[in-house]
Amino acid sequence: MPAVLQTTNTLDVLLTRLHESHQVSVYEAIERLAQAGEAVGFDAQTLVRMLDRGVTFEELLGLIEAQMECSQRAEESAAESVSASASQRAA
Repeated sequence: MPAVLQTTNTLDVLLTRLHESHQVSVYEAIERLAQAGEAVGFDAQTLVRMLDRGVTFEELLGLIEAQMECSQRAEESAAESVSASASQRAA
């Protein structure tokens, strides 16, 4: 096999693999985004509608992050309240 043809075939294989890995990473990123959205109450259809209406990925991530922070604060507050109630009952 001539060296030029072999190099072209190798390049084609590498480009194909790069394209395939890029597609996989995009699918994984979308899956993580959907999981994060669902964790804070946004189902996949809601996320798609938001994107269709012009919300950018950055804005969407910001909304998800804000919801996560709000949920975390609410959980911490509830835990503190339960701990305070238990301490008062023990006293």
